[in-house]
Amino acid sequence: MTDRSELERTAQALYQARNDNDVDAMMSFVDPDASFHIAGNYRLGPLTHVVDGAAEIRARFSDLVEAWDLSGMDYDSMYVDGDTVLVHRTGSVRYIADDSRFPTEILDKLTFRDGRIVAFTEFVDTLMAAEAIGFVKPSGVWTGDATVSTEPPEEEDRLDA
Repeated sequence: MTDRSELERTAQALYQARNDNDVDAMMSFVDPDASFHIAGNYRLGPLTHVVDGAAEIRARFSDLVEAWDLSGMDYDSMYVDGDTVLVHRTGSVRYIADDSRFPTEILDKLTFRDGRIVAFTEFVDTLMAAEAIGFVKPSGVWTGDATVSTEPPEEEDRLDA
């Protein structure tokens, strides 16, 4: 089992590399036999397909870096249990193709072996992502209380809740 503080440092370095769009640095933390996926329904196609091995993960990371700017994301909390690290991140993401921005939260589950990531599962707002990239058409339907705003809360209000 890897030391807790080493896992925390590795996770922090991974997120810094992601914010810097540095795929090579991101891959330096990934085991050659690792797997990566964004949790979600298989109907979202390549957005949620599991990829295995360094070459496929590099390709997926490259696609994500080209499409999504996560430099507005910060990690809020980190939980370490054995060789598993859970990281909660909040902030704004930018879909690069049309420069749209979205406030969001992401939860990542990183599993390590010998100090390297062997399994990486990312829990994101897949509906927001699928709408942004055109996989699904935004419905604009709100079926809740009409007196409740459908606008996202201000950043500071959302983070204080």
